[in-house]
Amino acid sequence: MTAVAGDFARGVALREAREWRAAILAFRRSARANPLHFDSTHAAVTTLATAIESGAPPLFPRAGGRAARERGPISIVVCSIDAARLAAMRASYLEALAGREHQLVVIGDARSLSEGYARGLAAARHPTVVFSHDDVELLSPHAFDAFDEALERHDVAGIAGATRVAGPAVLWAGHPHLHGWVAYPAGAAFKANLFSLEAGVTGGVQALDGLIFAARREAALAVGFDAATFDGFHFYDLDFTYRAHLAGLRLAVTTGLTALHASEGSFDDDWRRYAERFVAKFPGVRGPKGEHFAFSARLSSRESVARFYEELRGLAATA
Repeated sequence: MTAVAGDFARGVALREAREWRAAILAFRRSARANPLHFDSTHAAVTTLATAIESGAPPLFPRAGGRAARERGPISIVVCSIDAARLAAMRASYLEALAGREHQLVVIGDARSLSEGYARGLAAARHPTVVFSHDDVELLSPHAFDAFDEALERHDVAGIAGATRVAGPAVLWAGHPHLHGWVAYPAGAAFKANLFSLEAGVTGGVQALDGLIFAARREAALAVGFDAATFDGFHFYDLDFTYRAHLAGLRLAVTTGLTALHASEGSFDDDWRRYAERFVAKFPGVRGPKGEHFAFSARLSSRESVARFYEELRGLAATA
């Protein structure tokens, strides 16, 4: 029996005995032995969710508090034409900002996300600029501290992305190049997604998903947004972050904040039209589509989602 098969079988037996922590660690050993053995990661994720929904006590508590760091002012740029969504986002973000000096730049008449973000960036006055969709809710306290940490050594940071760009989508290259976590509503419940069990700040990233990302203001200004080519609501993020990578800037994914995104996106005819523009602009990214799997767990409440990701952070810190 291989190490992967042995650890996976032990995980299954331990899960049946409701030995949640030991089962998850066994599944993680199996996943680490072969990152492409997706059943191992999926089993770890669903076992953790089952334990949480079953009322299990904390499984992977993290020792110590958050490292103290300077919490400088930030500008937040959002394009929105929906007053209710904007109000909900504003309430969530104000709670996460916890009194931090900030500027909220709302673009209510954007002709495209590239054009709107370009205007928002020009109006931003603080050294860190966060670009966000208006349907993002932050579920972790001091969520912006995660961007502070990532931007200490990087120029741009997001919560989902890839260490390789091989085609016309952020996640096109597939595993093992994908990193990050994000949750979505699922009817009356929630779907917690992740691409890897690893946590923290992952560098060497080439592209980021645009639901929420942060940048040093001077870096964002140097790269800019291509509103001429991407004059709609697709590919503003892949184009911006891939060009940042090509320019030698440092990109990262952080799992330090928990976000709930109301939309999983669409890959319709409009998206395909802009995909053709992206490939025409970057003809070197015509590789085959890699195997892409988003590991998912169903949870009953926002509190359960927040705990799920906090347990994953603790798991990553567990030897």
